[in-house]
Amino acid sequence: QVADEVASLHEKIAVVEKNFVLDTDDRAKYGVDKAPALVVLGDGADTRIRFYGANTGYEFVSLVEAVLLAGTGNLELEPETVTSLAAVDTPMHIQVFSTPT
Repeated sequence: QVADEVASLHEKIAVVEKNFVLDTDDRAKYGVDKAPALVVLGDGADTRIRFYGANTGYEFVSLVEAVLLAGTGNLELEPETVTSLAAVDTPMHIQVFSTPT
């Protein structure tokens, strides 16, 4: 429901619902191993951004920022941060967990 509300804000934002049990090809393609899940794509390309669970509260801000990033490619990072990230040469799997308060 939250994703649908975000999608209603602009014609370039779309929500495509998939069935976790039946759509195994998409689940494997995007590495989704939990439900509910939201995969953020930018022009059809995988951004590797995933949200699991309900995107409410503070997580809603993260969802909006992810959609903006996917649509614009604008990272809005400090130059030092970009330099530090460019030096990373090993694949990383970063997960951020939050709980409603």
